[in-house]
Amino acid sequence: MAITNISRVSETILTIEGKDGVDPASSDAARRQFRDTLGHFCTGVTVMTALVPGTQELVGITVSSFNSLSLDPPLVLWSIAKDSVSYGSYQVGSAFAVNVLSAEQDQLAMRFARTGRDKFDGVPLHPGLDGVPLLEGCVVYLECLTEARYPGGDHDIIVGRVRRIYNIGRAPLLFHTGSLRGLSV
Repeated sequence: MAITNISRVSETILTIEGKDGVDPASSDAARRQFRDTLGHFCTGVTVMTALVPGTQELVGITVSSFNSLSLDPPLVLWSIAKDSVSYGSYQVGSAFAVNVLSAEQDQLAMRFARTGRDKFDGVPLHPGLDGVPLLEGCVVYLECLTEARYPGGDHDIIVGRVRRIYNIGRAPLLFHTGSLRGLSV
C-alpha cells in the first residue's frame, strides 16, 4: 500500500512533548545532544577479542555497537572507531570473538575500554578458534571470521561470519545513558 498526499517541507519545525527537533550536525552542542540521545537506546556490552595480525599478541576492545545481521548465513556486525589502537586488528579474513559480558563484569568492561597493553593480565581465558581468547564468565560467545569492513563516518562497520557459539545463559551487562547496569534474568 502506497502512502499518498504527503508533502515534504524541509524547514518544518516540530515540537513533541515540549521538545524541539535538532539537526545533530548543526553545532558542537547538537552533536553532544545526538550522542546523549543515542545513549537512551539500551545495548548489551561486549568485548571483541582477537590476535594482532601476524603475531600472537592478544587484543581486546569494549564495544556496545554489536548487532545481529543475518541468520542465513550467520552474520553479526559491530563498529570500531578509526582512531582506535585496535583498528588494524580486525581485518577481512581474520578471526575474532564476541564476548557478551555478564552483569558481574562491569570492571572487565572498563578494563577493555581503556587504552593499554595490560588488558589481559590476570583475566581468566578459554582458548578459542585460531587462538582467539574467550573471556571467562560471559553470557554468550560468538567465534567469527571478519567477512567485510565498510566505512561509516568516524568508524568502520565490521561484518563477522559466526563459526561457533556458546550460550551460557547468565544475566547480561547493559549500557544505558552513559552507565553500565546489570539486568536480572
